[in-house]
Amino acid sequence: MKQTTNATFDQTVYNPVLFTSYKIAKKLIKYSFYIALIYFAYEGFMAWD
Repeated sequence: MKQTTNATFDQTVYNPVLFTSYKIAKKLIKYSFYIALIYFAYEGFMAWD
Protein backbone atom coordinates (compact mmCIF):
# COMPACT_ATOMS: atom_id res chain seq x y z
CA MET A 1 0.00 0.00 0.00
CA LYS A 2 1.65 3.19 -1.19
CA GLN A 3 0.96 6.59 0.32
CA THR A 4 0.59 9.17 -2.41
CA THR A 5 -0.60 12.09 -0.29
CA ASN A 6 2.69 12.67 1.54
CA ALA A 7 5.09 13.21 -1.32
CA THR A 8 8.70 13.86 -0.43
CA PHE A 9 9.64 17.52 -0.75
CA ASP A 10 12.59 18.02 -3.07
CA GLN A 11 14.43 21.25 -2.24
CA THR A 12 16.76 21.02 -5.23
CA VAL A 13 13.95 21.83 -7.66
CA TYR A 14 13.23 25.23 -6.13
CA ASN A 15 15.40 28.31 -5.86
CA PRO A 16 16.91 28.40 -2.33
CA VAL A 17 16.34 32.16 -2.09
CA LEU A 18 12.66 31.70 -2.84
CA PHE A 19 12.47 28.83 -0.37
CA THR A 20 14.01 30.88 2.47
CA SER A 21 11.83 33.89 1.67
CA TYR A 22 8.80 31.60 1.73
CA LYS A 23 9.80 30.25 5.14
CA ILE A 24 10.38 33.77 6.48
CA ALA A 25 7.02 34.97 5.13
CA LYS A 26 5.30 31.96 6.70
CA LYS A 27 6.84 32.71 10.10
CA LEU A 28 6.00 36.41 9.75
CA ILE A 29 2.34 35.63 9.05
CA LYS A 30 2.17 33.17 11.95
CA TYR A 31 3.76 35.47 14.50
CA SER A 32 1.80 38.52 13.32
CA PHE A 33 -1.36 36.48 13.88
CA TYR A 34 -0.22 35.66 17.43
CA ILE A 35 0.66 39.30 18.13
CA ALA A 36 -2.74 40.46 16.82
CA LEU A 37 -4.49 37.85 18.96
CA ILE A 38 -2.63 38.94 22.10
CA TYR A 39 -3.26 42.61 21.29
CA PHE A 40 -7.02 42.19 20.87
CA ALA A 41 -7.22 40.00 23.98
CA TYR A 42 -5.36 42.70 25.94
CA GLU A 43 -7.61 45.46 24.57
CA GLY A 44 -10.71 43.43 25.42
CA PHE A 45 -9.43 42.74 28.92
CA MET A 46 -8.63 46.42 29.55
CA ALA A 47 -12.08 47.49 28.31
CA TRP A 48 -13.75 44.95 30.60
CA ASP A 49 -15.26 46.66 33.64
